[in-house]
Amino acid sequence: MPPEAASVFGYEKRQVSSPWSAQVPHEIAEAVETLKENDESTGQFVVSALEHEIKRRQRKKAKESSEK
Repeated sequence: MPPEAASVFGYEKRQVSSPWSAQVPHEIAEAVETLKENDESTGQFVVSALEHEIKRRQRKKAKESSEK
């Protein structure tokens, strides 16, 4: 559907995710394969790890800001 048609129907088509590509050291790739759950994809593992790291850094930043 062309973008102008989507706006006529009252919604916009939005991208749910962004494809990424990255080079990963062999040791990290091996650890991911060893540690991910049986029913978990590599993508799910990576997204979960990124979410946890983002939250950790946000907490750290908030703590540093409150200490000033």
